[in-house]
Amino acid sequence: MRSTFASLLAIATLATAHFELDYPTVRGFDEDVLSTFPCGGQDTVSSTRTPWPISGGSISLTMGHSQTNIEVLIGIGSDVGDAFNTVIRSTFFQTGLGDFCMTDFIMPSSLNVTNGMNATIQVVTNGDPDGGLYNCADIVFSETFTLGSCKNATGSSVSEATIEGNPNGTTTTSTTSTASTTSTATTSGSTASATDTGAASGLKATIGGIAVAGLAALAVVL
Repeated sequence: MRSTFASLLAIATLATAHFELDYPTVRGFDEDVLSTFPCGGQDTVSSTRTPWPISGGSISLTMGHSQTNIEVLIGIGSDVGDAFNTVIRSTFFQTGLGDFCMTDFIMPSSLNVTNGMNATIQVVTNGDPDGGLYNCADIVFSETFTLGSCKNATGSSVSEATIEGNPNGTTTTSTTSTASTTSTATTSGSTASATDTGAASGLKATIGGIAVAGLAALAVVL
């Protein structure tokens, strides 16, 4: 009985060991195929898209690994398939379990984003030993939508990526600033406004209210 309980506990731990996309609303979630590109095996576009601001959007995650490399990509269109060709948050390193918030997403001007345009966001982490883990959210850009706030768990921190390239090793094009930083910042259970400013001005990159001097792996892609 004791060994059976231990086995069940181990299974339960593994079942919550990756990451979840809380906002925008995830397209779908199946832990068993989360390592399937694209979108963690969720190929059907959501019938209800989440409104997302053209400028200053945020993404909320629940982290199940204590150390993770994260990258965020976007594909423009109503059904992008696997065409996630634009990096909107370059690979960075995140430490800490639980709530994690990224803010101040600015769309590259080359995408010509307009009100009512459909898109799909893909968040990639390296939480699987055999490759990346993927979650997607289908969104519609809005000029008038106002975000609430999101928060970081106590002890959550970010720093430069610990690997070269993207978390899963896929090939994408990034327009990240060439400025460098070696800073590490930590938050203590703070709530961050999803409308924080600063990153877009080039003075800092903000991830859930964690301000990091300079731009590099943490930079917002302008």
